[in-house]
Amino acid sequence: MPLGYRGNAHWRDMSEYVVHFTKDTPDGQDYRNMLSILHDGCLRPGDRMLGTVPFLRRWPPAIELHQCVCLSEIPLDQLDRLTSRRSVLGIGFRKTYLAEQGGVRVWYIDKDAPVGNSIRRAIWDAAEAAEAAEDPDNPIFRLTPFVDPIGEYASGPYEFDWEREWRVRGELRFSPDDVPFLFIPAEHHAGARRMFDEAVRENLGPSYSCRYIDPLWPDDQIQAALAAIVPPLAPPTPFRPPF
Repeated sequence: MPLGYRGNAHWRDMSEYVVHFTKDTPDGQDYRNMLSILHDGCLRPGDRMLGTVPFLRRWPPAIELHQCVCLSEIPLDQLDRLTSRRSVLGIGFRKTYLAEQGGVRVWYIDKDAPVGNSIRRAIWDAAEAAEAAEDPDNPIFRLTPFVDPIGEYASGPYEFDWEREWRVRGELRFSPDDVPFLFIPAEHHAGARRMFDEAVRENLGPSYSCRYIDPLWPDDQIQAALAAIVPPLAPPTPFRPPF
């Protein structure tokens, strides 16, 4: 069954997919933003630096290195807490596709725990040395955007490990073939289908003929929509030590 993981339908705490939801906007431009993303075939990072090295804000090359596109691997039947924070419009990708594009799971560490302090200190020392050497290609920067220290800060708690985030550094480019489903409220499915069919007929842009899913649907409707996409993956081969 498509809900679940690696062919195990009862692994409902896991997912084969990662999702990106657009931001809810007070001016009602949510749909326009979504259409712009789909037309361009590109998710672009925000201006905010992500990761473990905020002191590098004084070093301009570090800003681009720590700007990422953010996605979530929350199971598709448990998205209500994510849509309430973002919106009900979004894009789904297979994890395998995202990994091919350089996507990585965020590594959450408890910033005030001994292990968290050790990791942060090691990263900061290496990043400071790279900054001093003016070396933005230092391997440390393949790590720093993907490590999030969670805990209490002067500005308040930073505890978003529940988002089960993946990140891609820089832009994430895609084609309609890379998108197995879109998140669109059910009342707009027919209109979206007509719009994309017209895009093909009039050569107006890319057409997304994938499945449309309302993220607020109950489990069985989401399951039925996913079942029409691809057959479930085979369960993983049990690990056996090489001795």
